[in-house]
Amino acid sequence: MCRPRPSPNLDAGMDRVQQRHAAAVAQVRAVLDAHARRDISAAGALLEALEQSADATPPPIPDALTVATRFAQLAQTVAPQLPAELIDAVRDSARLTDVPDCMAALCEATLLECDAATGMRIVIREHGLADAVYAAAAMTAAVFRHLSRHTGDSMDEIVAAHA
Repeated sequence: MCRPRPSPNLDAGMDRVQQRHAAAVAQVRAVLDAHARRDISAAGALLEALEQSADATPPPIPDALTVATRFAQLAQTVAPQLPAELIDAVRDSARLTDVPDCMAALCEATLLECDAATGMRIVIREHGLADAVYAAAAMTAAVFRHLSRHTGDSMDEIVAAHA
């Protein structure tokens, strides 16, 4: 019995997905590394460049949605390991005046319900993709920062282990 041959379009599409994922991982690590160095302006510059490309058609690599989703997925993967007080600390940081309004909703879905996908859909629908990128980055950086303080590991070690 012969198996059908994959179509060239499917192969090309899968290649693009792999490229987007690899580029998103690199972008997420770069932002988190900047946070680990306490270089918020560098992290902001990386996110700003991503925000400016959010409406591009076709989307660039890495695209804003893939990067935002990767941030949320990272936070979701460590959420089950977080003590309640760390989740509360991250949620408190989501209520500060200099964070995106939608970060609190994203924290609820991602950290409490372990459902980053639903959180991202809600935030994007209600606030737009650019705000979702900033909210996901801020949430994940806060998770890693609080986890670093809690474990005594450097944030660089936390990023290397999880991102």
